[in-house]
Amino acid sequence: MTASRTARGPLSGMLRGVVVAGCVGSLVIATTGWATKGEKAGYSALAGALTAFAVVLLGLVAMRLIIAGDPGASMAGSLVVYIGQLIVLVAVLLVVRDRSWLHGAAFAAAAVAQTVVLQVGQVIGYSRARHEIYPEGSAR
Repeated sequence: MTASRTARGPLSGMLRGVVVAGCVGSLVIATTGWATKGEKAGYSALAGALTAFAVVLLGLVAMRLIIAGDPGASMAGSLVVYIGQLIVLVAVLLVVRDRSWLHGAAFAAAAVAQTVVLQVGQVIGYSRARHEIYPEGSAR
Protein backbone atom coordinates (compact mmCIF):
# COMPACT_ATOMS: atom_id res chain seq x y z
CA MET A 1 0.00 0.00 0.00
CA THR A 2 1.41 3.39 -0.91
CA ALA A 3 0.99 6.49 1.16
CA SER A 4 -1.06 9.17 -0.52
CA ARG A 5 0.36 12.66 -0.65
CA THR A 6 -1.82 15.63 0.04
CA ALA A 7 -1.35 19.31 -0.66
CA ARG A 8 -2.56 20.16 2.84
CA GLY A 9 0.21 22.21 4.40
CA PRO A 10 0.64 24.35 7.48
CA LEU A 11 -0.80 27.52 5.95
CA SER A 12 -3.98 25.89 4.76
CA GLY A 13 -4.42 24.34 8.20
CA MET A 14 -3.80 27.71 9.84
CA LEU A 15 -6.30 29.36 7.50
CA ARG A 16 -8.90 26.72 8.31
CA GLY A 17 -8.32 27.20 12.04
CA VAL A 18 -8.57 30.98 11.76
CA VAL A 19 -11.76 30.89 9.69
CA VAL A 20 -13.52 28.52 12.09
CA ALA A 21 -12.32 30.40 15.18
CA GLY A 22 -13.13 33.76 13.58
CA CYS A 23 -16.69 32.85 12.65
CA VAL A 24 -17.48 31.31 16.02
CA GLY A 25 -15.62 34.03 17.94
CA SER A 26 -17.38 36.85 16.08
CA LEU A 27 -20.78 35.41 16.87
CA VAL A 28 -20.03 34.73 20.55
CA ILE A 29 -18.28 38.06 21.14
CA ALA A 30 -21.02 40.12 19.47
CA THR A 31 -23.73 38.25 21.36
CA THR A 32 -21.90 38.77 24.63
CA GLY A 33 -21.48 42.49 23.95
CA TRP A 34 -25.14 42.84 23.06
CA ALA A 35 -26.31 40.90 26.13
CA THR A 36 -24.13 42.78 28.60
CA LYS A 37 -24.15 46.40 27.37
CA GLY A 38 -26.92 46.69 24.80
CA GLU A 39 -27.38 47.08 21.07
CA LYS A 40 -24.68 49.71 20.46
CA ALA A 41 -22.11 47.62 22.31
CA GLY A 42 -23.18 44.52 20.40
CA TYR A 43 -22.63 46.17 17.04
CA SER A 44 -19.36 47.66 18.26
CA ALA A 45 -18.20 44.28 19.52
CA LEU A 46 -19.08 42.76 16.15
CA ALA A 47 -17.11 45.50 14.39
CA GLY A 48 -14.11 44.91 16.66
CA ALA A 49 -14.22 41.15 16.16
CA LEU A 50 -14.55 41.46 12.39
CA THR A 51 -11.70 43.99 12.28
CA ALA A 52 -9.39 41.59 14.09
CA PHE A 53 -10.59 38.77 11.83
CA ALA A 54 -9.76 40.77 8.69
CA VAL A 55 -6.33 41.80 9.98
CA VAL A 56 -5.38 38.20 10.82
CA LEU A 57 -6.64 36.91 7.46
CA LEU A 58 -4.59 39.53 5.63
CA GLY A 59 -1.61 38.48 7.72
CA LEU A 60 -2.02 34.88 6.59
CA VAL A 61 -2.09 36.00 2.97
CA ALA A 62 1.12 37.94 3.58
CA MET A 63 2.70 34.90 5.24
CA ARG A 64 1.81 32.79 2.23
CA LEU A 65 3.73 35.24 0.04
CA ILE A 66 6.71 35.30 2.41
CA ILE A 67 6.94 31.52 2.71
CA ALA A 68 6.79 31.18 -1.08
CA GLY A 69 9.99 33.22 -1.26
CA ASP A 70 13.39 32.59 0.33
CA PRO A 71 13.10 29.82 2.95
CA GLY A 72 15.81 31.44 5.08
CA ALA A 73 13.75 34.58 5.52
CA SER A 74 10.43 32.92 6.31
CA MET A 75 10.75 32.95 10.11
CA ALA A 76 11.83 36.58 10.24
CA GLY A 77 9.18 37.52 7.69
CA SER A 78 6.47 35.78 9.72
CA LEU A 79 7.55 37.74 12.80
CA VAL A 80 7.34 40.99 10.83
CA VAL A 81 3.84 40.03 9.65
CA TYR A 82 2.74 39.29 13.23
CA ILE A 83 4.08 42.61 14.52
CA GLY A 84 2.49 44.36 11.53
CA GLN A 85 -0.87 42.77 12.37
CA LEU A 86 -0.68 44.11 15.92
CA ILE A 87 0.32 47.58 14.70
CA VAL A 88 -2.57 47.71 12.21
CA LEU A 89 -5.03 46.55 14.86
CA VAL A 90 -3.88 49.19 17.35
CA ALA A 91 -3.97 51.85 14.62
CA VAL A 92 -7.58 50.97 13.80
CA LEU A 93 -8.45 51.09 17.50
CA LEU A 94 -6.92 54.57 17.77
CA VAL A 95 -8.71 55.84 14.66
CA VAL A 96 -12.20 54.74 15.68
CA ARG A 97 -12.01 55.20 19.45
CA ASP A 98 -13.80 58.58 19.64
CA ARG A 99 -16.62 57.95 17.15
CA SER A 100 -20.11 58.70 18.44
CA TRP A 101 -21.66 55.62 16.83
CA LEU A 102 -19.16 53.31 18.49
CA HIS A 103 -18.97 51.90 22.01
CA GLY A 104 -15.19 52.15 22.32
CA ALA A 105 -14.73 49.78 25.24
CA ALA A 106 -16.79 47.06 23.56
CA PHE A 107 -14.89 47.49 20.28
CA ALA A 108 -11.49 47.31 21.98
CA ALA A 109 -12.40 44.39 24.23
CA ALA A 110 -13.86 42.48 21.29
CA ALA A 111 -10.79 43.12 19.14
CA VAL A 112 -8.48 41.89 21.89
CA ALA A 113 -10.63 38.84 22.66
CA GLN A 114 -10.98 37.97 18.98
CA THR A 115 -7.22 38.30 18.47
CA VAL A 116 -6.64 35.76 21.24
CA VAL A 117 -9.30 33.44 19.82
CA LEU A 118 -7.79 33.72 16.34
CA GLN A 119 -4.28 33.02 17.61
CA VAL A 120 -5.56 29.88 19.33
CA GLY A 121 -7.29 28.83 16.10
CA GLN A 122 -4.12 29.52 14.15
CA VAL A 123 -1.98 27.44 16.51
CA ILE A 124 -4.48 24.57 16.50
CA GLY A 125 -4.66 24.71 12.70
CA TYR A 126 -0.88 24.66 12.48
CA SER A 127 -0.51 21.76 14.88
CA ARG A 128 -3.13 19.68 13.04
CA ALA A 129 -1.67 20.34 9.58
CA ARG A 130 0.66 17.99 7.79
CA HIS A 131 4.30 19.01 7.72
CA GLU A 132 7.02 17.73 5.47
CA ILE A 133 9.97 16.90 7.65
CA TYR A 134 12.48 16.42 4.85
CA PRO A 135 11.12 18.25 1.77
CA GLU A 136 14.27 17.54 -0.24
CA GLY A 137 14.15 13.84 0.71
CA SER A 138 10.99 13.22 -1.27
CA ALA A 139 12.96 13.40 -4.55
CA ARG A 140 14.92 10.24 -3.70
